[in-house]
Amino acid sequence: MNNFPHLFEPIEIGKTTVKNRIFMPPISTNMADKGYVTDDLVAHYSARAKGGVGLIVTEVVTVEPTYVYLPGDMSIYDDSFIPGWKKLVDGVHQYGTKILAQLFHPAYMAFPVPGTPQLIAPSCVGPYYAQSAPRPATIEELHTIVDQFGQAAHRVQIAGGDGVEIQCAHAHGLLGGFLTPLYNKRTDEYGGSLDGRLRLCLEVIASVRKYCGDDFIIDVRISGDEYSEGGLTLNDQIYVCKQLEKAGVDFIHVSGGNTIKRGSSMPAPGTSPAPHAHSSEEIKKHVNIPVATVARINEPWIAEELIANEKCDMCMIGRPNLCDSEFANKAFEGKVDDIRPCIGCGRCLTGIMMGKRISCTVNPSVEDDTIAPAETKKKVLVIGGGPAGMEAAYVAKKRGHEVVLCEKSNELGGQLRLAAVPIAKQELCKVIKFMIR
Repeated sequence: MNNFPHLFEPIEIGKTTVKNRIFMPPISTNMADKGYVTDDLVAHYSARAKGGVGLIVTEVVTVEPTYVYLPGDMSIYDDSFIPGWKKLVDGVHQYGTKILAQLFHPAYMAFPVPGTPQLIAPSCVGPYYAQSAPRPATIEELHTIVDQFGQAAHRVQIAGGDGVEIQCAHAHGLLGGFLTPLYNKRTDEYGGSLDGRLRLCLEVIASVRKYCGDDFIIDVRISGDEYSEGGLTLNDQIYVCKQLEKAGVDFIHVSGGNTIKRGSSMPAPGTSPAPHAHSSEEIKKHVNIPVATVARINEPWIAEELIANEKCDMCMIGRPNLCDSEFANKAFEGKVDDIRPCIGCGRCLTGIMMGKRISCTVNPSVEDDTIAPAETKKKVLVIGGGPAGMEAAYVAKKRGHEVVLCEKSNELGGQLRLAAVPIAKQELCKVIKFMIR
């Protein structure tokens, strides 16, 4: 029996049917090799597709070769990337999951790789962590970049991808920077009014449509509200979404906050579920295309309620799908107690800026959930029933060993029980309960 009928109802996105409303948003992995898709990336995304996700939006995919966002991110700025992308698309499609590439130009947020020229931006205004001031992009450069977005989308299409996401949220990257008044101080046709700041995004959408046609998903990710003095407001973004719909966008991905106030765009542990749902709910009233919300939707019942109560049409569930690649399948089967709980700690991205690969506090096997059987079966004694002891016992048993776990107190959980006591640390109780189970 399906306990979450709204969550697992198919949905039409443009001319494509997606099998359920669990979408996976972009989360960097640092698994690419100089921009090229690796076998590890294919395995990572295929595991989430096998786990039942309806649609995956990949991590950042850069559309031109000059600026690098992260050393381990993917690229698609020339045809040499297409074979790897085909392998990735095929790996996801075998499970009936759709896949979009998040097309991106890092601009003033580019990684300072030696030899990188001066970074570009909407204006001589960069983020708080910029090492040096960027320069304003010229109109000629913007025309070139618009065409590069269209060509990149066409390569995704050639590889069999279902569409692309255009990232305009969080004052992040070139398009996000152009949209926000916090970074865009231009006085030409790409600045000033909201229409001027939106112009570059609309030109990118038109370029993608020119190269890819109508039977190709375009979604745009926005911040429904930047929660910042002088930043974009919900009223601004309602107007923006109306223009995006007119431009032929197939769905809106509503996030919130910005890179200036990092915690606003990546909510911390203890944050209330779905903190941006008030924005998606309001935007949904003003457009006729599907609207998704994102952030701290870490249990199936939350996603079900959001859709049932018309807060959104789909739920972007990111970190919980990293924490448990079988999140969707377990939800569908009603095995919610078997879902490894995401605590929202941000460990998955902690080392990303330092060049490390994705990781997870609760799931040490986040890159590859397969646990190989041991060649020689042994009797294993694990002393201590804290989180490390429980995980060791669990993995040893999964490998086929005969395991005995000893704990001197009358309860499992160790010091994690103390860690769960303070305000906003309740989610750690879920980890203890899951590990005991």
